[in-house]
Amino acid sequence: MTVESAADPYTLVALAGEADVTNKDALHDVLDAEVAKQPRMMVIDLGELRFMDSSALHVILRANRTMDRHGGVLVLARPAETVARMLRLTAADQLIPVYGSVAEATSG
Repeated sequence: MTVESAADPYTLVALAGEADVTNKDALHDVLDAEVAKQPRMMVIDLGELRFMDSSALHVILRANRTMDRHGGVLVLARPAETVARMLRLTAADQLIPVYGSVAEATSG
């Protein structure tokens, strides 16, 4: 899912269900395709994601590095508590900004 706002363009990728080793390649393909468009900002909406393992987190961290190299910003929004806990335990929340809502993430 891609969304462009009129005032400040951004790409929105919404994840649902589980992100793990069984679908990390599909996640990689989606994120790579969106990063290749070189948006100024990419928001990954985690609100419907129940579970994320380290392989999926690695895919997101790699997308974050690529966005950074291209001068863009990747942010995460609405993580469920289980996903937020993983982000805290791995310190990924120190590498990628995490917001409580998509609106917060895109408001600058």
